[in-house]
Amino acid sequence: MSCKIHNVRFYNLEPKSVTCFSYEPNSKKLALARSDNSIEIWNIGNAPFIESSIAGQAENSIEAILWIGSRLFTCGLRGMITEYDLTTLSIKNEVTVTGGAAWCMDINRDQTHLAVGTEDGYINTFFITDESLMYEKIFDKQKGRILCIKWDNTGEMIFSGSVDTVRVWNASSGHAIHKMITARKDAKKETIVWCLAVSNDNMIISGDSRGTLSVWDSNMGTLIESHDSHAADILAVTMSHDKKMIYCAGVDPVIRTFSKVVVKSTGRAQWVRGIERRLHIHDVRALIEANGKLYSAGVDGYLAQSSYPPKILVKYPPLLQPPCVHACPKSRSILLRYHNYLEIWKLGMAVKNTQDVKQPGYLHELKKEPAKLLQLKSKSDENIICCATTKDARVIVYSTESLLRVFSFNVTDGIAELSKQHSDVPKKRVQKMLFSPNDKFFVTVNNEGNGNVVTLYKVNQEYYLTYHGSFITDNEQIKNVGLVCFSPDDKYLVISDCDSHIVIYNIQDDLSAGPPNSWPLPKYSCPPTAMAVQNNTNNLVVVYSDHKIIEYSIPRRKYTEFSKNLQGRLPTQWLARHFPITNISFDGNNENIIIVHDDTTVFVINKCSDLPNSTAKIPKLENSDCREESSTGSSSHSQHAIQVVKKYKHLVYLDWISSSEMVAVEVNPTSLSEKLPPTLKQKWFGM
Repeated sequence: MSCKIHNVRFYNLEPKSVTCFSYEPNSKKLALARSDNSIEIWNIGNAPFIESSIAGQAENSIEAILWIGSRLFTCGLRGMITEYDLTTLSIKNEVTVTGGAAWCMDINRDQTHLAVGTEDGYINTFFITDESLMYEKIFDKQKGRILCIKWDNTGEMIFSGSVDTVRVWNASSGHAIHKMITARKDAKKETIVWCLAVSNDNMIISGDSRGTLSVWDSNMGTLIESHDSHAADILAVTMSHDKKMIYCAGVDPVIRTFSKVVVKSTGRAQWVRGIERRLHIHDVRALIEANGKLYSAGVDGYLAQSSYPPKILVKYPPLLQPPCVHACPKSRSILLRYHNYLEIWKLGMAVKNTQDVKQPGYLHELKKEPAKLLQLKSKSDENIICCATTKDARVIVYSTESLLRVFSFNVTDGIAELSKQHSDVPKKRVQKMLFSPNDKFFVTVNNEGNGNVVTLYKVNQEYYLTYHGSFITDNEQIKNVGLVCFSPDDKYLVISDCDSHIVIYNIQDDLSAGPPNSWPLPKYSCPPTAMAVQNNTNNLVVVYSDHKIIEYSIPRRKYTEFSKNLQGRLPTQWLARHFPITNISFDGNNENIIIVHDDTTVFVINKCSDLPNSTAKIPKLENSDCREESSTGSSSHSQHAIQVVKKYKHLVYLDWISSSEMVAVEVNPTSLSEKLPPTLKQKWFGM
């Protein structure tokens, strides 16, 4: 397989910093809030990926986020506690707090009560019911805002942190039991307690603006230990699952650890500084340990997953949930989605060279540079949830949280023309949308609580979208929609959800007579992260979050022989990869070639090659020759069914725009870092 690749490096996303996150251990989901008030639900059970996104609203604010079982809550500067519907990805309920802006919240161990700290110095507590929150009581007013709050292990006390003070409260009476005053580095400069954690013996661990980690006795109201761990504010502190280790970081982004050690001479336990991890350059605002791994995030927008030992670090970039790029082969252009606007670019044209340029890595001289044809901003600068365009970019559709818009687009004599289209598509927002490969259909998918409403529109010769039919998916088959794709012949629609269900619908059926004929694939334990249907064969290829690969023949309604033979033979090196597969494409000239990629690497799967075994190393294909990607281990050269063909940094999209050309869209890490504020300046080596 040889082709030309358009390497698109002008996709300049602005990174949104992470303000806070929360982990739910049963579902292994991480809810992550960003500075634009959007929320990402990450599934971190295997290779972490964004399962769903809740669009941010400018008038909203998220200062704290919390899982209560499978329910998600946030609080912020509007003075509201917000619960989200994770099916419709919208606000479900809101409850007002007393005391202005809500800065922090925590739940007791039994998950029956919620405590919230406010701007005016009030603590509000709420009963947690099945439907909403029920106001319980308000505590005594304290001077100054409450910036962090924690329940103790018994549920009888609440700990709060504010300016110069850590307090212990009686959860029943609402009165303060102890008031513990922090020291100051400068007599005129207040010490702000930014974060709290609670040990298994009910000791309070606090991080403050001096860069000091303090340990307090909650029963006696006294300071036990104090460690000058950081050069600037400590913004985040968390404990390991067994409560034997403390992690802390902040404006000084070094993540330092403290281990609990029993001193033989006294028999008393104390916290001793351990290893430090330099995982971020900018402020770290959130830390949590889950599944034996440490997750950290902050101003740079990256979600870092680390562990030691063994020493492992993986950083997931601040990109939008796929799909955020759409190729338009007929017009040789691409559609790029940003947070609140869209861009259409005309791809460059290479100079025709009569010489033999089949040498891998050859750089073609451009006759025409890429050109931006259109920038389309969303109404009121709302965040764009999803978008789609036809293969010639003649119709552009996008949806925000409040509305959906359809546009007709054309380029005449080099002049771009954009006009609003009055189609049959309702203006209300949708969660997923897609044009079919032949631009025959346009589909929208929206979960309205009682099921997913799938609506099909026909694209007529004048490029207007006319209503064709709709149906509601069975809730037992499809719940929260994850991925949607068409078969190349526009006959089948494949939908997956976050609970690992995959259902195939025959959309050639008459939708006016009821839901189309459909059948599910066998349910797997992990959700899919990428799926696509091959041309001519109509084979559905699915890659799951644990990197399992299946190939399913839709016409024959069964797994292919290649899929059956592959199970149990995938290399351990493949299964252990940290990034999920995000895109699948096929070689139009060879039905046995499957191309997949993740954030950093493009792989080719050749169904004609001998299948590997679990110990085989994944080779890298260079100059039509295979060499091992890893220097350790051994592998016979016949075991090359999976090969590495190219490396990237933050590869977002890869697909064909002609039979001999592909387009690869990547986000340059440097362009992300250039948009960040300055870092903390520190002296190194006496300079």
